[in-house]
Amino acid sequence: MLKERVLEITKELVKIYSPTNTAEEQKVEEYLLNLLQGMPYFKEHPENCGAFAAADDCFGRSTIYGLVLGKSKKTVVFMGHHDVVSTEVYGALANVACEPELLAQKLASVDLPEEASFDLASSEWLWGRGTCDMKGGTAAQLAVLESYAQAPEAGSILFISVPDEEAFSVGMRSCLPLLKDLRDRYGLEYEVALNCEPNSVENDKQIIYSGSVGKMLPVVLVQGKSVQIGSYPQGVNPVAVLAEIICSTEADYQISDTLGEESTVPPVWNFARDLKPGYDFSLPRRSAGYCNVLTFSKTPAQIMDWFVGKCYQGAQTALAKQGCGHSLKVMTYGELLKIAKERTDFDDFYKNLQAEMTRKLQVEQLDFPSITLWAMEEVLNFTGIDYSVVITAFAPPYYPALNSGKLVGEGFKKVVDFVGTLLPVKCKEYFMGISDCSYLGMDAEFDSEALAANMPCWGKLYSYDMEALAKLQIPFLLLGPWGKDLHQRTERVHVESLGVVLPKVLQEVCGFVWNEER
Repeated sequence: MLKERVLEITKELVKIYSPTNTAEEQKVEEYLLNLLQGMPYFKEHPENCGAFAAADDCFGRSTIYGLVLGKSKKTVVFMGHHDVVSTEVYGALANVACEPELLAQKLASVDLPEEASFDLASSEWLWGRGTCDMKGGTAAQLAVLESYAQAPEAGSILFISVPDEEAFSVGMRSCLPLLKDLRDRYGLEYEVALNCEPNSVENDKQIIYSGSVGKMLPVVLVQGKSVQIGSYPQGVNPVAVLAEIICSTEADYQISDTLGEESTVPPVWNFARDLKPGYDFSLPRRSAGYCNVLTFSKTPAQIMDWFVGKCYQGAQTALAKQGCGHSLKVMTYGELLKIAKERTDFDDFYKNLQAEMTRKLQVEQLDFPSITLWAMEEVLNFTGIDYSVVITAFAPPYYPALNSGKLVGEGFKKVVDFVGTLLPVKCKEYFMGISDCSYLGMDAEFDSEALAANMPCWGKLYSYDMEALAKLQIPFLLLGPWGKDLHQRTERVHVESLGVVLPKVLQEVCGFVWNEER
């Protein structure tokens, strides 16, 4: 019965196309809220469920939540997200990407990788955008919540589903006050959060995670000296400088974090270009780019120090190759801002800058890295600096690295060990795909100063409740159904894992956590 209910909810959720960072996410939020409000428990306790609006969100999105209270305040948090990546990768099949049965039929006539073809023929998988990441996991949570809510006894379950996990985690960052308020209002004890993101299988063992990798986005703006190309020795090519910076940082394994057998991938650049509006026979004046840096333990200050050093190295290499005899200064955005503050009209300028950044986010719907680069250029223009310079900064999103093992003691380890009695698993310290679990707690030694000083968007435009985060400290497991090829056109979830195994695991873990004698 539970399996059928899980699959029913999964298919209904998948049919509601909810691409991330769009107002379309509201449609699936409406479905989730209606489903919760339709449960007899929430008809009796309407105050225990609702929609918690994301602060200052231009798309009007909300976190959907439902709290079923038992006799004990020991609470298991079911958490996940209801947005999906776009269906663009499906090409001509995009119109059926959210129709699992029809999509499976269409894929039968498509040339697929061998493993995908084998799975399609087996009929053991449910196909479509969001089946795996992660509407299937959300459906399993809802079905278990619905079942438990019929006669809640032992402990409590809090269900939350957030928007915008795939882009900037607006939902999770915005709902921290909700988690804190519910805890304080009802005296809840958050024992563990179960995020039912999809898991892979290796050597017949399902991979689960007790931590989530951190992510920073260092940004660089290079201002050179524009001259006619025929006068190249008299200029400074910012494209060449940027290229050398990229070469000195891309795949720099020395900055990778290592913990036991696990290591982060090295820095990866995913944007780099000149800022010239069009072609002419001259060097561009400016270039810019940004890269992803994943971390286990390195702080924003450490990453910024590394990045500044690499920018200086790249700049010197580029100048040496050109043999022009020019110099090039390297400074952080925080240092640039100090220069700007020396002007008497800074306050008016900065107020207008912040207003325009907000407008670009909410009206033009530019992404955070684009707004960051725009702001860096505006501040540089305001200072009147006309010499060659490299400016470094951070752009959102920022994900703190978080490891449940560092938040709690033996109690959480017992939960992990218990999961191992339910199914063959291998628990890894960090999930490398980044996740909202980063916002369930905070390292006691975390210092936001370097982040705040060098992130133009920090503040009202991009932030999260540091105080709430420090107080929550919720241990978590990324524990979901077996899935494959998330974000690809062959995205699929294993039916038995989703409909039978996962609900049983959720129920059993809840019972174990609520057991006072464990």
